Amino acid sequence: PASKGGRTHALRDQKTVLAAARFAVLEFNRAVDDGEPFEIVNVTSAKMQVVAGINYILEVQLGRATCRSGGHAAHSEPRDPTPAKASTLQCNFVVTEIPWEDSRALTQTRCRPPQP
Repeated sequence: PASKGGRTHALRDQKTVLAAARFAVLEFNRAVDDGEPFEIVNVTSAKMQVVAGINYILEVQLGRATCRSGGHAAHSEPRDPTPAKASTLQCNFVVTEIPWEDSRALTQTRCRPPQP
């Protein structure tokens, strides 16, 4: 278990970690909204921090989705030019979850093309 305020390593395939990663990518795609969504290729690192809830500190490798069923919903949010049309990205996400309030938010996003 995570100690309050301290960061502890979490299993990358843990159910709650994967749920936080999927949520982060969903929110990231919603913000970028360029018609070509990203999907998780690999969760490369996961940590948890207990605060007034739980922070999931994630390093996630993203790739463009290869196929997509259904239409792409239009969003009125401005497009984020950072990812441009990159086919893969290495992202650091922080997802804050407050389970007793059924609340989850993507509180930090930093993405860059992967290092060669």
